[in-house]
Amino acid sequence: MTTQRFDTAELGREVEDILVRSAGLAPSAFADTGGTLLELGLDSLASMELQAVVLDRYGVHIPEDALEMRVQEIADFIAENAENAVNREVA
Repeated sequence: MTTQRFDTAELGREVEDILVRSAGLAPSAFADTGGTLLELGLDSLASMELQAVVLDRYGVHIPEDALEMRVQEIADFIAENAENAVNREVA
């Protein structure tokens, strides 16, 4: 069985890009990467945009409480769940 691995650092950059393109967040907002999406100034509509893009791109449903997560936590969640989905399809 083949296991697909996702680079969580790359996923983190992709999540940031999604937030800039889809939710209108300024790229400079990520200078301090420790804040949650809510602390970065995002709202529930931005969270829904992120959820839709992640579902479309990776087939992963990110949690409803994504606003309380940091970008890297979301990237880790995507990596773990996308790997599980790929591995289930291969099995």
